[in-house]
Amino acid sequence: MFNINKNRTERIFSSPFFVYSGLIVFILIASYLSLKFGGAGSIDDSATGSLILWEIRYPRLIASLLIGAALSLSGYIFQTVLKNPLADPYVLGISSGAALGIALYITFSTYIFTLATQASAFVGAIFTLLILLVMFRFLLHNTVVVVLTGVGISFFFASIITLLLSYMEGNKLVYMSSWLIGNISQPEMKDLYVLGFVLLISTLLIYVFSNALDVIQFGEDFAVSSGLNTKSFTALFLILASILAASSVAVCGTLGFVGLVIPHISRLIFKGRASGMIPIVLLFGAGFLTLCNAIAGMLSFNVEVPVGAVTSFIGAPVLIYLIFRKYKARG
Repeated sequence: MFNINKNRTERIFSSPFFVYSGLIVFILIASYLSLKFGGAGSIDDSATGSLILWEIRYPRLIASLLIGAALSLSGYIFQTVLKNPLADPYVLGISSGAALGIALYITFSTYIFTLATQASAFVGAIFTLLILLVMFRFLLHNTVVVVLTGVGISFFFASIITLLLSYMEGNKLVYMSSWLIGNISQPEMKDLYVLGFVLLISTLLIYVFSNALDVIQFGEDFAVSSGLNTKSFTALFLILASILAASSVAVCGTLGFVGLVIPHISRLIFKGRASGMIPIVLLFGAGFLTLCNAIAGMLSFNVEVPVGAVTSFIGAPVLIYLIFRKYKARG
């Protein structure tokens, strides 16, 4: 009798309706905290309080929702396609490639334009992806080597960015230094419009071809036997994941651990096909970064605390716990 009730309770808590409802409540709570505490200054009935709410905190809330969803979905795609739990835009060097593209553009440009910034991030991310795809093909689909290559690329690009920073002055240096930590303190709505459009189109494409994503998870032999063109779909998914990462980096800089940790926690919450996992990853990622934005605002007194510091502070221990939990389960 006890086992029957236990199994029934587990089915209720793991049902899609319960999971989606819980994540929506989580997002609403995180959004409220983000509006109330997500930034310096206090909200009151004065004109200044209204200005802070509408001009600073609402754009930050929208940015945290979009960026959290985009980075989480990007990480989920990388981990699923490459079948490696450590794959994410930050570890693979995709974020660093996008950052390098933007750093080069800012260094050698006189004026900074939104579309040019987005294009620079996209070029840098795709360039990094091409390197990884070449390694992936010539090393017989060895994902461990691909991940290690991505880590090496990330360090190499970081050294170039550091060199470029030494030649920057004034507003460019302040902008790049804050942006590299991961900051959404002053997002521009035109950047968020572009990111929202990219997220919408990418999500629709990934969802439409979610069956192909399920087939790829089972390995090359199963995919070939099912008649799926794995090379085309693998390239499509990796390009979409890179575009999501590049668009996010162009808005907020390099945010670590969001794309790495959120897919793992999402799989603990819900186990199912990609069509069911995609909304959960999006919702959980959006709520997680929104909550981190609220925490960053609570910690901001005389100085602005970058949200990237909070994501790393929370994400690193969670990642260590997940690794320990996984290998403990294996004995």
